[in-house]
Amino acid sequence: MKHFSYILMMCLVLLGCSDASLESNDTARDQIQREGQTMTATRQLGEYELQLIVQQQGEPTLTFQPGIKYIGQDAINEIYHSKEVFDINLQMNGKTILPPRSGTSEELATKLTKDRWYSEEFEITLTPEQVQYISNGEVDLVLNAGFRSEHSGYSDEKKMTINAEEILSFK
Repeated sequence: MKHFSYILMMCLVLLGCSDASLESNDTARDQIQREGQTMTATRQLGEYELQLIVQQQGEPTLTFQPGIKYIGQDAINEIYHSKEVFDINLQMNGKTILPPRSGTSEELATKLTKDRWYSEEFEITLTPEQVQYISNGEVDLVLNAGFRSEHSGYSDEKKMTINAEEILSFK
């Protein structure tokens, strides 16, 4: 009985420590704006805001500029992440349609200044088959931000999913 009480107490402590404000609500609509060949999507997740800017550089080439902004109370917030904070993926039925990529387990620190964007840039050239999947509305664009901080753990979901057909029009 003594061990049961201890286990119950630990479960309650762990449950109380999780940050429900970071949980993703996939039913929530991301804010999406389009201007010419550029699409900008944003989503607030707890004390952070994710942004994805996508530009069409020609028929099969897209430039992705994912960003994160700290919007909490502190002037500076330090996050810990691998080489890249962001992962861009194109998925069909939950499986990637992009070639395999390598990662790193090294942990780096980045200081985010309140209300200022931190961003990275990626360029992806699509195959004709991938362009067709996007045109048919069969592909989702998934942006994941992988980091931990005082306000968030690696396991807290920080992602944005957009139907890839909404990114840009392939005609």
